[in-house]
Amino acid sequence: MSEASADVSATVEYTMDKWRMDRVPWAMWACVAGLAIALHAESRGQNGAVLAVIYLALLGLAFAGYAVATLIGRSGLPLLLELLIGLLVLIVVSGVIGVISVLAGGPSGRSSYVGAMRSLYWSHLVNPSPNVFGWMLLYLGFGWIVLSAYRHFYADRAVISMSAAGIRFHRPWLKGLFIPWQEVRGVGYLVVPGISGVPFVSPYAAAVTVGQDCYEQHIAPKRSFFAPPGAEAMFQPKGELMQVVLNGADMTVKPEDFLEPANARWKAFRDQPGSSSQRGGTVVYGRWSIDGSRWQTVQFLAPLVGLAVVMLYR
Repeated sequence: MSEASADVSATVEYTMDKWRMDRVPWAMWACVAGLAIALHAESRGQNGAVLAVIYLALLGLAFAGYAVATLIGRSGLPLLLELLIGLLVLIVVSGVIGVISVLAGGPSGRSSYVGAMRSLYWSHLVNPSPNVFGWMLLYLGFGWIVLSAYRHFYADRAVISMSAAGIRFHRPWLKGLFIPWQEVRGVGYLVVPGISGVPFVSPYAAAVTVGQDCYEQHIAPKRSFFAPPGAEAMFQPKGELMQVVLNGADMTVKPEDFLEPANARWKAFRDQPGSSSQRGGTVVYGRWSIDGSRWQTVQFLAPLVGLAVVMLYR
């Protein structure tokens, strides 16, 4: 725990910034590969840049369909109602695909030259040239770089924050969840049932423990129906108590960086109802920075060298 976060009057925040920025070099390599394919692969006279946009739109549609199917599957609705909703989703998705096909290729059966050319253009979506995939890599890689850079310089709300009052969660599917220190029964590593039935302490997950009444009255109602797959792992029973996991795969923060500030504030404020003092400023974990290491330098310079090579030998 840093000296700043050791001051229990300070607010400690945990962000996704480092998680996003650590993936920027991979996005840069995607841009290098995409540029190489777009410049050197066969185009067959197709507009690869436009076709790539259509493909990405279709991929987004497929992902949305998967998300909706997942939500329906875990909704607990009667089978007949699930089938009806699934049929409605299928009709909507088919309609969107039909609209995209008309916009991209025009309606079938047209005898005019323009209609024939549009139909041929639509056939390109079925049999695209290799350079289309290069443009897709370029769009995805550049998009991730822009998003990560924007969120680095204009930080969004912290995923989790700890203050003298308690712990606040700011996940999109868990809005407004606040756990005061008076409701916390313990702070430690996550305890899960072992294969043999003996509890196993996981060194990879930090958690706070609350009473079952607190969970049912104040936490469970906050859980959104739109929570992503695997979100249920954030809440793990421990006898008559409930464990709330603090760290996650979307934050590059060690479990002990959660546990030590949480434990210090819990011990300091658990017997002080309504405490909200904040005199120590704000400490942020998970914030990306230039550390000057050789590895970090290589990570960011190597894709730039690759990009220069691709441009020189196009």
